[in-house]
Amino acid sequence: MANSIPEHQNAESQLKFLRARQQLYASATIFLVLQLFLTLLVPLAGAIIAAFRPDTKPYVAAAALTVLLLDILVLDRQQKTLLKRAAKIAEQFDCTVLELPWNEFTVGERVETEEIHSAAKAYAKRHDDKLLRDWYPPEVGTIPLSMARIICQRTNLHYDRRLRVSYGNAILTGASCVVLAIWIYGLANNLSITAWVLTMAPAIPVLAWAGREFYRQRDSAEPLEKLLREARKFWNEALSNGCEESYCLTKSREFQDAIYSRRASSPLVFPLVYRLRRSSLEDEMHEGAADFLRQYAQSKLPPWS
Repeated sequence: MANSIPEHQNAESQLKFLRARQQLYASATIFLVLQLFLTLLVPLAGAIIAAFRPDTKPYVAAAALTVLLLDILVLDRQQKTLLKRAAKIAEQFDCTVLELPWNEFTVGERVETEEIHSAAKAYAKRHDDKLLRDWYPPEVGTIPLSMARIICQRTNLHYDRRLRVSYGNAILTGASCVVLAIWIYGLANNLSITAWVLTMAPAIPVLAWAGREFYRQRDSAEPLEKLLREARKFWNEALSNGCEESYCLTKSREFQDAIYSRRASSPLVFPLVYRLRRSSLEDEMHEGAADFLRQYAQSKLPPWS
């Protein structure tokens, strides 16, 4: 075997990183759900209540202001803090498995061991490691580490891009269905323009969230396209000229910086979407890795260069 990626990624010390990462994402998801509930459903309920009970308008306004402040000062900040911490733990996993140096300038200090242990323990109480093993395609263990890194990092970028595109499309489809359903309802009941607008009004917060989330996911996916092109260029260069260790290590570290920045700043994707798409995305991952391995086998590079 040319490198130790398959063994390292399934070692207990590395699985602990993945458990902790998943637990922090689960905690961030709780804040996301609470954020959606407070910013979408509470204003909607308040508008309906105020329409039937005008005397409650001051209380509804006070509740709306409280929700706004809670969202800005607590929910959003907590969610971003957890995502950044999860990104650091994922970075610790990658740096160990892919044998990359830690870049403190970009990433900062590592997450404390005690915090990782606590989060990993919480995850292990409810889940096994079935979904965490073989995080990267085990097939990459048959080629030199400098080349295997490129495949793993490209896999990372492709997986995330596809997941975000799927999530954004699902949001857009759902919002379109809501608008279509209201439009059909209006036609079926011969509603006037005023009545149609009033019927649409309660759905506006949901549609506004859907539009904002769609563009956030799209904006997160677009830079990944460029990184994927650069990864392909890097791979082709390595195939043509060989992958001199110090140069390829530096180049892979640059890609890892981009991967970390993307993880730390990109909006969260609902775990349900991840679970629904996991099987097909993993199939794409293995097929992509197999294609790169075929290219390596057909190249002029020596077997273990």
